[in-house]
Amino acid sequence: MSATPTPHFAKCLLALCFFLCYSLSAVAQVEPDTVKRKPTLPAGPPGSPQPAPAQVKPKPQAQPKPPVTQPEVVKPQDEQEEEEPQEFIDKLYFGGSFGLQFGSYTNITLLPIIGYRVTDKFSVGTGIVYHFISDGGVSLHNYGGRAFTQLEVVNIGDGALLAHAEVEALSRQYLRVYPNYTYDKLRKTLVMPMFGVGYRQRISEKASFDLLLLYNMNDDPVNPYSNPVIRAGINLPFRR
Repeated sequence: MSATPTPHFAKCLLALCFFLCYSLSAVAQVEPDTVKRKPTLPAGPPGSPQPAPAQVKPKPQAQPKPPVTQPEVVKPQDEQEEEEPQEFIDKLYFGGSFGLQFGSYTNITLLPIIGYRVTDKFSVGTGIVYHFISDGGVSLHNYGGRAFTQLEVVNIGDGALLAHAEVEALSRQYLRVYPNYTYDKLRKTLVMPMFGVGYRQRISEKASFDLLLLYNMNDDPVNPYSNPVIRAGINLPFRR
């Protein structure tokens, strides 16, 4: 004989069915999307690395370069002086020599010069020559001019050894004496090249004293100079 289910059993079965349906519905709501979604495969050939996302690097700020300083080169004092431009008058100098002799025989010699320093060692110049001679009441006058060059060959102490060359043109006045003791005053122009050496003693930066020993190459009988010709003179700058 079959058993007929009781109303209490039917209620229990109905409640169990309702609980199962509610549980399945809650599980379906909390299940993640990745369980049902098909995963996306990476594109490209297998084994190829995926490009990393580009990173924007900040641009480095340009740093100001420090100023480049050149080392100062200190030149010797001699080179600094050579580089300093000099005016024309700074290279000019004047001076010369003179001689005085008084008595029954009087001789006055004037030899003024003006020179120009081409370099510190080499100079050129010109000058005037004048002689006054008085002997026995007879007076003679010689006058002319000269041009010269000088070179400081080697320094010696506070001075220098000089090489000197010049040409002197002189209007020479002389006497022609006759047997009856009369005379005539005659005049003749002489050109006298002179060469020699000397010594220059420096007095200051631009002033100096010169002593020259020259040889006169003109052997004319009325030549007023006898060899060797000795001359001494001083050189002074126009502007200190």
